[in-house]
Amino acid sequence: MKSKILSYILSVFSEADGSGSATRILAGVSVLSTIVWVSFITFSTHHLPDLGGASLFLSSAFSGYAVNKVSGVFMKTDTTTITKD
Repeated sequence: MKSKILSYILSVFSEADGSGSATRILAGVSVLSTIVWVSFITFSTHHLPDLGGASLFLSSAFSGYAVNKVSGVFMKTDTTTITKD
């Protein structure tokens, strides 16, 4: 059971070929730090903070992942050939 959970977590942070993905790891760390940040503010002040800063922080963290995926789409080479009959 423990090995299945560990293999799932490792697969979440890796690409389809099994190599590690720095942008996925950065996004995961950003989500966890935002959760800790908002939880700390909430428990300290007993009020839910304005989440504008948290959403800006997360959107900037996920922009690297989005750029990585979009660039992968445009960088693929087409190997098909067109033949004229």
